[in-house]
Amino acid sequence: MPQSKLKIAMLGSRGIPARYGGSETAIEEIGWRLAQEGNRILVYCRRHNSKTENGEHRGIERIVLPSFHRKNWDTPSHTFLSLLDLLFHTRNVDILHFHGVGNSIFLPFLKLTGCKTVVTVDGPDWERPKWGWFAKRVLKFSAWMTAKLADCTITDNLVSQKLYRELFNLSTEYIPYGAYVTHEKETDELAQYGLIKDDYFLYVGRLIPDKGCHVLVKAFEKVRTNKKLVLVGDNPYFPKYIQELKSTTDPRIIFTGYVYDRPYRQICGNAYGYCHPLIVDGTSPQLLQAMAFGNCVVASDLPEVSDVVGDAAFRFPCGDVDALAAALQEIADNPPLVAAYRTKAQERVRQLFNWEDVTAAHKRVYQRVLSKHVKVNSLEPNADHMVRRDADQDQQSFRHSAE
Repeated sequence: MPQSKLKIAMLGSRGIPARYGGSETAIEEIGWRLAQEGNRILVYCRRHNSKTENGEHRGIERIVLPSFHRKNWDTPSHTFLSLLDLLFHTRNVDILHFHGVGNSIFLPFLKLTGCKTVVTVDGPDWERPKWGWFAKRVLKFSAWMTAKLADCTITDNLVSQKLYRELFNLSTEYIPYGAYVTHEKETDELAQYGLIKDDYFLYVGRLIPDKGCHVLVKAFEKVRTNKKLVLVGDNPYFPKYIQELKSTTDPRIIFTGYVYDRPYRQICGNAYGYCHPLIVDGTSPQLLQAMAFGNCVVASDLPEVSDVVGDAAFRFPCGDVDALAAALQEIADNPPLVAAYRTKAQERVRQLFNWEDVTAAHKRVYQRVLSKHVKVNSLEPNADHMVRRDADQDQQSFRHSAE
């Protein structure tokens, strides 16, 4: 008997087209694939982040709503309005999929309505330096509510899966982000940034303390090379931090601001090396895509990063400026080694992180949530999927389950 089509509302992100971060990219990539199969996917978008009022994007329905555009209130205010829209317009969806643990403050109300809920979390958000003490407490409480009330909790990395099990006795569903393995052949967009192929190191992401951008800038200032360092990204909530980053006197360091579409692909696909100095976060889609483009990666040794890069990247101790400078120097001085790591990076993405498997895994979760009257995540301490193996075995297990 054929399975009925899914009707999923995705809330908590800035919306699509993806123009900001990992959650938005994942929503778009998963959403259009599900929509192509005839499922109804509805994504709530924030007006300040939306460059179009179109009601559809790649087969996904878009609903654009305002928000209180301040750091601590942007997400909860938009999610609240999204829930009101769902309630009063009777959108008739099967599952509400929240992206970001902070959205779980609304779960008690939704539990009363009988709505099925899935929450994707990306790590200990309450430990991020960007949040004040009050926001950190709210996020920690939201994580507890996620564990108690969500019908299914998804973690995008194995470290977070372990964290939720230890803190909340919750077995989460491990589904990583994905990426496209590709080779970028075009270079014509590079000139507007003063770049040429293989002549620069690259960082892509939000310019916030969590990402370790300050560590990268200080480290690169110590590297003896004619190559440049390009930082792609920005952040409206940390003007002082960004001002400090840009106060560098090193003329080799370039800040491009946000870059999208064809220029982004060319910048990412023609770099000499990709830098990932992460201090606190979950899985980074930007890191995965950089690997998929065939970049030689140098990354911090956070466990979340280790699960992604395996042995396909140079590593340095998290936050260590001198160690990062030494790694960048070694890469700058050794092109043959760079070529070897480029090949390893692409092969790892091809085997473990592709969007088709990621989409199939989400579809299975949705179907299981709809078919059960109890939580999908088992709380039994002896559940088979709570038995830990090493990271590569867990990732291979995810891959095979998707086939």
